[in-house]
Amino acid sequence: MKAIFNREFNSYFNSMLGYVFLTIFLLLTGVMFYMVNIGYMTASMTSFFATVNNAAVFFLPLLTMRLFSEDRKLKTDQLLLTSPVSTGEMVVGKYLASLGVLVVGTAITLVYPIIIAFSGNLPVAETIGCYVGFILLCGVILSIGAFMSSLTESQIVAAIATYGALIFTIMLGSVASFVPNEVISQILLWLSPMQRFADFTLGILNFESIIYYISLIGLFLFFTTMVFEKRRLK
Repeated sequence: MKAIFNREFNSYFNSMLGYVFLTIFLLLTGVMFYMVNIGYMTASMTSFFATVNNAAVFFLPLLTMRLFSEDRKLKTDQLLLTSPVSTGEMVVGKYLASLGVLVVGTAITLVYPIIIAFSGNLPVAETIGCYVGFILLCGVILSIGAFMSSLTESQIVAAIATYGALIFTIMLGSVASFVPNEVISQILLWLSPMQRFADFTLGILNFESIIYYISLIGLFLFFTTMVFEKRRLK
């Protein structure tokens, strides 16, 4: 799995994709930090992450659209399927590579709370909660993108399918407010990954929400593994 991770992670920076993603990510977060925290002179990063979370839906598929579809198009996936590495290790290795690129970008943004800490009263627990919740939420988005990428050899189709799935998850929370049945409304809110992020903005590391995010990641990685297990058997 380590070899798969290294190969995939390095491929992001052997091409322009990794640099393009980090440029977009850092430009976006930089603008948001200036507008939200500097502009309004606030030490809280809750509004900053709320904005970045919504934007993540649109730039994270850049990391996953080629994750499996490119190998499938170039037929290099046959080498992976016949290698001594298990299908699960292959899927997890590739997924962790995409997550690793995101973590690199997120680590660079730690300069923002450091600036706040030097110039004001940084709410430490709230900031830590926001960062943990952001990584978990993005982990879910990347796992959905990985699954969509495993279903097609077209990167464009994989990206569009990921966008569709993510828009659906965002709508769960919005639709819940219009559902007259209280039970159904609460179920929709419970299922919405975006709604779960609210706990972290309060500086609360809610284990139910953490387990929920990890379970979703595991579920979509399992689906992705099953896609390749089916192909391997054929």
